[in-house]
Amino acid sequence: MKIGILNAGNIGSRLARAWAEAGHDLVVAKDGEDRKIAPLLEELGDRARLGTTREAAEFGETVLFSVYWPRVEAIVAEVGDALDGKIVIETMNPLGVTADFQHFHDLEFMRESSTAEDLQRRLPKARIVKAFNLLAAPALEAAAWSASPVQPGIFYVTDDVAAGQVTRGLIADAGFKPVNAGRLSGARQLEQVGVLLHHIADHEYGGDADLVRLALAVAEASPGPIMRARIT
Repeated sequence: MKIGILNAGNIGSRLARAWAEAGHDLVVAKDGEDRKIAPLLEELGDRARLGTTREAAEFGETVLFSVYWPRVEAIVAEVGDALDGKIVIETMNPLGVTADFQHFHDLEFMRESSTAEDLQRRLPKARIVKAFNLLAAPALEAAAWSASPVQPGIFYVTDDVAAGQVTRGLIADAGFKPVNAGRLSGARQLEQVGVLLHHIADHEYGGDADLVRLALAVAEASPGPIMRARIT
């Protein structure tokens, strides 16, 4: 598959490695100084080449929209109509930033919308899928879970069934288990789970720094649930 990477930051670069290894062809863009991804491109070899944001959008049958939330408007303006009809996998969380460069969840925005719904409004002809927003970048490699008894799930939501099937394949190619969480409006709950993970990291573990160690998984009871007579 031809995949455009917008942009090759912490998440995009990790998925680019996994997808190149799985045999996909990539055009990789960097929002900012593209010289920073020269080592990544060298590592990916002939499976990837550098492009502008617009070129990556035009190249991909599927496009990874892994953009810093405050930069969405500028990136959408740059790609224009290049994403019309394309599967667009967005990984964002609604993180604001203060003048002191402190990040925070935009809770007011989250009450009424999600980054996925916002992007669908901005790109009405694109086929938006939300995925990969709940794993911190350092944990978004299958090797990070090689000794774990439970494989983390990558939850995704979309209103486009066919786009969801393609996304399932790409999640598996990245080394994770795809979990269908329903319609695109469910992105609100996925983003709120991100807030929950921050709370768990802060209160159950050693603080927010331990967020990079946390993930969610759907576990099935084995051999099965233990059914008993209901007590009334």
